[in-house]
Amino acid sequence: MRTMRARRRGFSTAELLVASTVSLIGFAALYSIFFAQQKALRAQAAYAEVQTTTRSVLDLMGREIRMASYDPTGAALPVAPGPACPGVRRGLADATPTRVRLQQDLNGDGALTASNEDLTYELVGTDLRRTDGVDAPVVLASGLPSGGFVLRYFTGGNPSVELVPAGSPAALTASQRDCVARVRLTRTPTRTIRGRLPLRSAPRSRSGAARSGVCRGAHI
Repeated sequence: MRTMRARRRGFSTAELLVASTVSLIGFAALYSIFFAQQKALRAQAAYAEVQTTTRSVLDLMGREIRMASYDPTGAALPVAPGPACPGVRRGLADATPTRVRLQQDLNGDGALTASNEDLTYELVGTDLRRTDGVDAPVVLASGLPSGGFVLRYFTGGNPSVELVPAGSPAALTASQRDCVARVRLTRTPTRTIRGRLPLRSAPRSRSGAARSGVCRGAHI
């Protein structure tokens, strides 16, 4: 009888406290694991978005750099007088380590007033901007670190020679720009880039093209 009454009394206070403590520790461990997994998933998603954004920016730049100097009528762009590289169309209007201005007569009307015919890519602070003619700049990506976006310029031929911007601020001269056959973009990877276009990325994407009379190769 005493044994049955003892069993009916249930758990003691000490046993309940121990059970509650063990349960709390278990829940805390499960929450920590769940929180860590969620954090890792968010980081992976953010990095994937960076990869997508940056790659698309590089692809866009590469396509438009290749079209620089395109002038089917021969009336839109002046011809380089030489002596360095005579006869080429001057479609590279500005070239610095962080800025490049491209001109091309895409619609063949002998002028550079249409959309995408006078383009500027420029790093301003941590923002990579694209300007189309007199339109307001569009931020393609932001959060680029210092030195994370550098343009380099090369001549054609094998081996090609790098053309180094000089002066203050550093920029290629007109005669140097006439001889540019390839443009290489060096980008430092960073997880803080925030893209404004649905784009893709790699630290360096390459797409070479030999120089012709009307276009330049992009080596990005």
